[in-house]
Amino acid sequence: MNEREKHIYDLMASAHHPQVNSIVVWEKGGIKAECYFNGFNAKSRHVIQSVVKSIISIGIGAAQDEGMLNVNDKILKYLPEFAEQRDLRHRLIKIEHLLTMTSGIYWQGGVHYHCPMMQAMRRSKNWTGYIADCRVKDMPGTVYNYKEFDVILLSAILSKATGDAFDYINDKLFLPLGISNERWYQSPDGVYYSPAPEKEFETASALTAIEMVKIGQLFLQKGEWNGKRIISEAYIESAIRPSPANPGYGYLWWLGEGWYGARGFGGQTITVFPEKEKIVVTQASVTDRPLSYDDIYFAEI
Repeated sequence: MNEREKHIYDLMASAHHPQVNSIVVWEKGGIKAECYFNGFNAKSRHVIQSVVKSIISIGIGAAQDEGMLNVNDKILKYLPEFAEQRDLRHRLIKIEHLLTMTSGIYWQGGVHYHCPMMQAMRRSKNWTGYIADCRVKDMPGTVYNYKEFDVILLSAILSKATGDAFDYINDKLFLPLGISNERWYQSPDGVYYSPAPEKEFETASALTAIEMVKIGQLFLQKGEWNGKRIISEAYIESAIRPSPANPGYGYLWWLGEGWYGARGFGGQTITVFPEKEKIVVTQASVTDRPLSYDDIYFAEI
């Protein structure tokens, strides 16, 4: 155990976060601390929850780099349900609006994935059709509203553009970075996403803490991995640029003063500090209420 790891264990003893299972710190080219709790270890795979959103953003960026789509495309180009004029403002929604959670589609929130609209969508056999039946409450691009619908539509678009969203992300991101991931859950109409109706399917989107570090590294290294271009620097700059409707959010990446990162319900986090060339990853067991571990990933560890 090195001094940084000892400091983390001391911090955890005083902070009382029994749900935390993994803390990994990468800085200036290497792992500086690996701390595991509750029987977890370096090989343990942990459900990453909404960190999947940031991964889907990377898939969209790679597809744009290859000319398969463009963030300025209208979504009706890929999703015929949105060309049926169920709501006249459907024709205004762009891929970029989905990336920034500003589609304007009506959303009734809840705790985690447990909200009436998600439950009703899950019972349907056509997820994209269900979302297309929802009215557009706000003019697309004007109001930020964090919701699952926008990311589900992005996943559907990525499959339409590439043939298969998971295979594309696996080929373009996971395999080059040495990340192992099971095939994600698919809805009855073939949309890949992590909020599966049954908990056992959510485990498909599980990564080790070190694999999560690699995703942060890719962004810190401006899209290159072992000398190979995975995603363009231009897309990464767009992904971590504050969106007009919410300065704390980019293209499915959270933003703050001196940092950006991916966030998943219950304490699944990748936090990148570019000026420090530092990445902190946490993994934690999910509880019924949302918990924050800011005192860990923003600590001097």
